[in-house]
Amino acid sequence: MPNILHIIDTTGPGGAETVFLALAEATKAKGFRTLALIRGPGWVESQLRGQKIDYRIMDCKGSFNLSYLLSLVRLIKAEKIQVIQTHLFGSTIYGCMAGFITRTPVVCTFHGMVDIGDNERFMVLKRAAIRLGAKRIVAVTDKLHQKLQKLNFVKEADLGVIYNGIDLSYYPYSGINNLRATLGLEGEFVIGSLGNIRKPKNYPLAIETIRELHQRGIKAHYIIAGQGNEAQMAPIVRLLEQYDLKSYIHLLGFVENVPEFLASLDIFLMSSSSEGHPLALTQAMATGLAIVSTPSGVEEIVTHNGDALITATHDAAELANDMLKIMGDKVLGSQLAKNAQMKAKSSYSLAAMLEQYTYFYDSI
Repeated sequence: MPNILHIIDTTGPGGAETVFLALAEATKAKGFRTLALIRGPGWVESQLRGQKIDYRIMDCKGSFNLSYLLSLVRLIKAEKIQVIQTHLFGSTIYGCMAGFITRTPVVCTFHGMVDIGDNERFMVLKRAAIRLGAKRIVAVTDKLHQKLQKLNFVKEADLGVIYNGIDLSYYPYSGINNLRATLGLEGEFVIGSLGNIRKPKNYPLAIETIRELHQRGIKAHYIIAGQGNEAQMAPIVRLLEQYDLKSYIHLLGFVENVPEFLASLDIFLMSSSSEGHPLALTQAMATGLAIVSTPSGVEEIVTHNGDALITATHDAAELANDMLKIMGDKVLGSQLAKNAQMKAKSSYSLAAMLEQYTYFYDSI
């Protein structure tokens, strides 16, 4: 079994970070000598500690941190690393450069279009680094795969799609659920979203949707499970004050027990402007929730009128209309939820994801 180094340059909870941790845990369990590299303390570090995964911390701030690259090269040599697995754009650049220098094969996972955006400084050089160092590239969606094909980072045979998977044994939640009681929402209609408060999540649109429902006489409550800094929270706080919705919008911050949170909802809402393969969506599917979403890339995961309702545009009135359809037609809501749950079980399991990744590792 090879020595494998897993690299990510973010520290908080999220979909890419969850996949990073799952892969590190899986390679350790499979018998790989597993080492993780992160940029600093935070949620990811606490999870690595809890899983008893060996890790190192190296700060990689800056658009080109030569000191970080040299330290990474030294680490690869000292630990006799034989495979490097990277996540997200920054880690991929450094991982590929270090892999090229040390002649170590690199598997790069791209989690969304933001990973290959054109707004980065020195993009030509960064893409050149990927071409030099990447041995295998993983896209988490077919749409992303098509984009990566055009960039010609690797040969077609070395570019693949591996959908993000979840541990289905946690879904649907079967434990004691006190969340509604804790929030004082017993007997209320509850809509919820899961994901850190970032611009692509477009939570202001979700708030506009709740306002639209209230204007139509539906006094639904809305819960966001996700964390954000003061600047990211500001637009949401302004809307709550403007629309007088403070008693109906509940900002939970980071939620440890995701299955319990999702089991507390009546409808799962995705108001995003852009998505890769959000684990939150797969988790909502596995829970058996009726899902309403904007057209943000999720169309590859769920289909309109099949296992979710997907609006034609990013419009609060449209989202409200679809929610009212589900509220008014229990058969429709139940069938959408059942179809979504079946798809999650058949297509998005953690075991299937890990099997495909370990095949990549074994093959190189």
